[in-house]
Amino acid sequence: APSRPLTLAVVGVEPDQTALSREQAEEARLAVEARLQATGRVRLAAAADVVRVKALRESVAGLSAAEAEAQIKAAFSGDAAVFLATPSRSGTEAAFRLLAIGAAADCKATSEPVTAPIRSGPGLADIDAVFAGAVRALTSAAPDVAAVQVCPFRSSGGRSSCGAALAERLTIALDVEARSADRTLREAPLTVTRAPEGRCEAAGDGVTALGAFDHDREGRSWMSLEFRRAGAVLAPTGRTRISAEGLGCDPAIRPFLEHVAASAPVARDRLDVAALATPFAQGQRLEVRIASAAQQKLYCWILAPDETAYVTLPAAGAPLDEAPAERRYPRDFGLADIVLSGAFENLFGCFAVEGGLPKAIEARWLAAAPRADGDATLLGREDVLDLIEQIRATPGVVEATTRIVVR
Repeated sequence: APSRPLTLAVVGVEPDQTALSREQAEEARLAVEARLQATGRVRLAAAADVVRVKALRESVAGLSAAEAEAQIKAAFSGDAAVFLATPSRSGTEAAFRLLAIGAAADCKATSEPVTAPIRSGPGLADIDAVFAGAVRALTSAAPDVAAVQVCPFRSSGGRSSCGAALAERLTIALDVEARSADRTLREAPLTVTRAPEGRCEAAGDGVTALGAFDHDREGRSWMSLEFRRAGAVLAPTGRTRISAEGLGCDPAIRPFLEHVAASAPVARDRLDVAALATPFAQGQRLEVRIASAAQQKLYCWILAPDETAYVTLPAAGAPLDEAPAERRYPRDFGLADIVLSGAFENLFGCFAVEGGLPKAIEARWLAAAPRADGDATLLGREDVLDLIEQIRATPGVVEATTRIVVR
């Protein structure tokens, strides 16, 4: 692996495609950029945006044509160009594959199908306007800001998938500022990253973006946002009423386990899990049916209401590749019976993906796996939330969950 971040130019779709409108194609491109930048392992080249500099070069004093052309050439230099290939649209979702071509055009890589929501409507425009105004207020209050870390939007009393959608919209608004012609001309870079919950603390003079989302029983939604640097609050928006429909998310605020189950990327034709008793009685043996309908690697865990978890599969030393089959956990995986004691409610969940998870994520998972000489390592709240976000962002991953209730 390279010792420096990859520099990628996300070019977008082919100009002659007809599946997406110009606005929808730009929305998809920005969503891809936001996801790549959120990994913290990629530097984005401004290839699709820096051409604006050329239009400005004659109207900006002190910038010669040669200087503008040099900036444009620099913006297109990098390790690879990324295209959104074979786009299609179904309802409010766009699907495409990422096609990366090396700078020397001597290699390429193609992803599994990737989806991105196509959000529209006056509600979304109002939300984007709030974020755009907040970003302008931030750059006015702190014109020297060079790094912003976006934290997950929190909800009181539970979790909502709209929190992640709002964080993505804010990341896009900040990304637009980072790649603005003004910053390009001033050579004033702005780094935007996404941080998992519980690990959101900007370093040095960096700025942290903290947001909140609320939704009531009458169907009304609110959000708020503020930026912080060195303990000081910058550019707070206050509590703002919004229309969440355009975000393409479920605004309901649920307890943790319900939220994980409701937001899982389910594909029951590839992966399904089911507890064989609802509920189990105390003293009964745990049995969970796991049906995998493809050659794919399987990763399972048990989540608790306090947002901690134990990895259950694979056990240390067990093979990751699993042929299509229906199995019972734990007996068909060579593990000892589990006798249930005490009343509780947990969630048994599995991820499956062809070829396996990215190596770094898989290593974290296996480090917590149960071993022959002891139990699995308890994963804390921060690790659980980060793993959910990282694994769900893996192209081609599917997920299935089932309640484990003991009475």
